[in-house]
Amino acid sequence: MKNSINAKKTFSLTIAAFFAVIVCSVFFLFGFSNAYGVEVFSKNEKPFGTPFDEWIGKYWKWWITVSPEQSEPPNGSCLINKSDSMVMLLDPSVGGKHELECDISSKDGIMIASWNGFFENNDKDNLPANTPLQQLSKFAKEQVNLGAVTSEVKVDGKSVAKLDEISSMSPNNILNYKINTMDNFSEIYAKPFNITIPENTNVPDQVTGTWPSGAHGWFTFLKPLPPGDHKVSYTLSVQGLGADNVASENTYTFHVKSGQTGNTTMNIPSNYTILNSNITNKSSLNTTMPNQLPPESINGSNVPKI
Repeated sequence: MKNSINAKKTFSLTIAAFFAVIVCSVFFLFGFSNAYGVEVFSKNEKPFGTPFDEWIGKYWKWWITVSPEQSEPPNGSCLINKSDSMVMLLDPSVGGKHELECDISSKDGIMIASWNGFFENNDKDNLPANTPLQQLSKFAKEQVNLGAVTSEVKVDGKSVAKLDEISSMSPNNILNYKINTMDNFSEIYAKPFNITIPENTNVPDQVTGTWPSGAHGWFTFLKPLPPGDHKVSYTLSVQGLGADNVASENTYTFHVKSGQTGNTTMNIPSNYTILNSNITNKSSLNTTMPNQLPPESINGSNVPKI
């Protein structure tokens, strides 16, 4: 009789353990699939047929057209730019905390900027008119993108990219550059491009007009997310800039629609008014570092203090 009872107990425990394994497996596959199924484009890929160095030019051309009011979207609004199948997000150099909400497609990639800037050869700089265009992206790194930079990208609460680097210029104009961590971030020098700077740009102290330009920065390119709701967050901290140190935290809630086109404009609800800007150009951050090139030769941006 005891053997029969023990056998039944053993059988019951075996069945319970079996179902526990099944439940855990299902929870792992479905409960964590959103977080653990995230993929990024590698630097040797061409997202949607366009290489990384050309995407940077597209990003800058967009962001430079964003007005000061549009660059500070209210929480719950949507600020993106869609170029082909790539969705570009708010430049984190704006600083502060933003919580935005957008509809996109399950066919859209997502371009996330970290510390980045452009450098154009305008008629008020001390650069010779015949300065090689390839040098402009180098200037963007050496004169604009200095500082101690940390960034992190999370999708559905899981960290998918981290950056920790320090750049500084020595008194004899030698770049000191140390990478502590660069996981799923790509450092990119842009292919030379022309940038058109409007009067009402969110980037202060700019020279309006169309100028040859270069750009440099660190970016993460997410591959399309599966249908459903997903949270994409990214942080930026830049120290060593004095009063212009930067700190930002941005979170997008994406309602990913299966096979749909998603937003193709920038929508910023403010006092129940929607501003729609058909934006095909893009952006930059420019920060003046002391004791470098003369102020008129650096694209200066008064980034928020922390």
